[in-house]
Amino acid sequence: MYYFLLFLLFLSTSFLFLFFFYQIYTIFLQPGAVYYPTTNSSVRDMLKISKLTSKDILIDLGSGDGRILIAAAQLGARAIGYEINPFLVYKSRQLIKNLNLDNMVSVKWKSFWKADFNQATIITVYLFPHLMKRLQKILEKKLNHSLRVVCNDYPFPGLKPALKSKKIFLFYF
Repeated sequence: MYYFLLFLLFLSTSFLFLFFFYQIYTIFLQPGAVYYPTTNSSVRDMLKISKLTSKDILIDLGSGDGRILIAAAQLGARAIGYEINPFLVYKSRQLIKNLNLDNMVSVKWKSFWKADFNQATIITVYLFPHLMKRLQKILEKKLNHSLRVVCNDYPFPGLKPALKSKKIFLFYF
């Protein structure tokens, strides 16, 4: 019993350490949004406003549980997600595999700040306002082709959206 309690103490301490390290990493070293899943109705609105077709390649920045990726693949598009949380990467990969969409969808365990946007025709994002300006600068600097960017809740500051539906914004870069 004593060893079991020590093991539980070790396990919980390890988990707390990993959680603390992960929080430090995502807040200071690779800042992004906290996981807050996009509602299913917002996913539908985002894909509708983007005019997604089977010819598109969608990149979801901070793909979370993969719901946008899955919805895009179910409409015939290829989809790539960038997610920094290993638990969400695992969860979304399992769901994608269970739905037999792994030939249409991939999820990278990587910060989206290091993403390659050049294969994308559509980018979806749900970021806090202070990070949208940083993303805008990266897109303006790195893109070598035109692209549609769909934002949930928070638009790019200082840019006028091409379309707006509720709290979904479409921008052309």
